[in-house]
Amino acid sequence: MKVYIDGQEYSKIPGEAGAASVLNAVREDLSRSGRVITEIRVDGVALDEEAFLNVIGDLQVHFTSQSVRTLVHESLDEALNYVPRLTQGLEQVAASFEGDGVASGQARLAEAAEGMDWLLTVFQKCSSLLAVDQETESAGLDELKEALSASINLLGTFYEEKKYPQMALCIRQRLVPEIGKLSLHIRRLHSLSETTQ
Repeated sequence: MKVYIDGQEYSKIPGEAGAASVLNAVREDLSRSGRVITEIRVDGVALDEEAFLNVIGDLQVHFTSQSVRTLVHESLDEALNYVPRLTQGLEQVAASFEGDGVASGQARLAEAAEGMDWLLTVFQKCSSLLAVDQETESAGLDELKEALSASINLLGTFYEEKKYPQMALCIRQRLVPEIGKLSLHIRRLHSLSETTQ
C-alpha cells in the first residue's frame, strides 16, 4: 500500500503491511501530534475504518486528519446548534400526540430518538477525546442518562397502552427539560474544549 497523510507520502510503513497495521501506525503517528483520522480514501473511494480493515492489495490510501481540539470544538458547536431543533421537534411530536396525528407523531418520535442518541454519542466521544470522563460523571451525567432512558421507556409504555395525551405530557414535562440539562453539559464541555491544549 502507498500511504498518504494529509497529502504527504507516509513512508514509515513497509509496503507489504496489512490494513490493520497501516491504520494502527497512522493512528499512533497522528495521536502524537494531537490529531485524529477524519477520512480514509482508497483509490478515491471513501471508507470507514471497519471497511478499510478489509482492504487488501497494492492500493493508494489517503488519510485526512484534523486536530483533536478542532474536531471536538466543531462537533460540540454542531451539537449545540442541534439542541433547539431537537426540542422544537419534540414539541411538535407532543402536539401530534395531543391531536389526531398519532402516525406522524410516531414517525417524528423515532427521528427524535435518533437525534437524542446522536447527541449523547457526540457528547461521550468528545468527553473521551478531551479525557474528562470522570469529571462529567461527577457532574450528574449518569443520572441524566438514566432519566432520559426512563423517559423513553415510559413513552414506550404509554404508546403500547395508546395513552397519547400522557405521551405528550411526558415529552413536555420530562424529555424536553432533560434535553435542556444535557445541553448544559454540552456547553460546559464546549467551554472546556476552548481552554484545553
